[in-house]
Amino acid sequence: MAGAEDLVMNWRSALIGLTMACSLIALAYLMRRGIERAAIFWLAVFVIAANISAVPMLIGFAGAYDIWPGLTFLPTQTALLLGPAIALHGRSLMIGRSDRRLLWLFAPGILYLLYQLWAFTMLGDYRAKWAFNDAVHEPYVFPAAMILAWVMVGGCLIYVWRLRARYLEWLKHNRSDDDRFSPAWLTHLVVLAAVSALFWAIEVTAAQVLDYNYFEIFIWDFIALFAVFIITLEALAGIDRPFPKMAEETEDDPTQADIPAGRDWVLEGARLKAKVLEEKWHLEAGLSLQTLSRRFGTNQVYLSRTINQGLGENFSTFINGLRVEYAKQMIERDEQSMIEIALAAGFGSKASFNRAFKQHSGQSPSDYRAARHEI
Repeated sequence: MAGAEDLVMNWRSALIGLTMACSLIALAYLMRRGIERAAIFWLAVFVIAANISAVPMLIGFAGAYDIWPGLTFLPTQTALLLGPAIALHGRSLMIGRSDRRLLWLFAPGILYLLYQLWAFTMLGDYRAKWAFNDAVHEPYVFPAAMILAWVMVGGCLIYVWRLRARYLEWLKHNRSDDDRFSPAWLTHLVVLAAVSALFWAIEVTAAQVLDYNYFEIFIWDFIALFAVFIITLEALAGIDRPFPKMAEETEDDPTQADIPAGRDWVLEGARLKAKVLEEKWHLEAGLSLQTLSRRFGTNQVYLSRTINQGLGENFSTFINGLRVEYAKQMIERDEQSMIEIALAAGFGSKASFNRAFKQHSGQSPSDYRAARHEI
């Protein structure tokens, strides 16, 4: 009688198993950091769900279904959970506050898992399962579930992309270190998740429409799974600090509606700029609109309008422009290193210093220094 000793771990099973293990190891390391716990939790749901969906390929190539045909309907199809997990991951990073409406998106995935569990445990032996599969599951249930999964993944990726655009704009108006928190990770997530979904769609279509077997669709399934592994590696690089939250740093100030009409915003802007220069607040790394509004004795909406209408800039451009002018003075009068100048001027890194300097002066700090020495 065949048993577990008859399983064959061939190169396909080994490759899929190794990719799954690497994804889970990277995820475990990411979770140990303790940064952005809620966001990492939903990323873990995504990665684990994607790996569970690959289990049939893993055990199938090892011959498990030949040895135990009753494994049919093993509840491993979790594709309906992928889209909602991505949406909640992105929202947790950028907003922080949960949205119960998004949690309802998990309902189809949970129902489909319960359906698989029912079929796995209640249909009887493998003959009854195969008959049900041929008559009901393959022609009707599975295609409908996969189409819904693709629609949900696509919709959730669009949701995260739009949220990312809002977040980028919010950073410009609320953070002086906006480039430091630019959600490049979410850009990579959307692209990689789209790639994974594309190859997963090719794999399912090839199996359903062209009647390809496990061996013929292996490459597509593996590419999709490998993209998930790359996602976890990208997360390790991209989620290395807490992200500022739109919800947390937006004041709901009742005085916002009491701004007097006819205010001279140009005068207000000049007064604000003079105060910032006097107190040297612009030299503080990580200065935010919230912090500056408290020091200036006003609310964020009033201060933002002062900067936008009075100075014609957003908060990030305003503060970093003052920092660049300060850096120019340092470059002209001494020979400190560029990193020392960058930090003294309030920039969090040399890279952000270089970007801001070129944006405001049209040349790099090194070129500016060289030009000044030629005079």
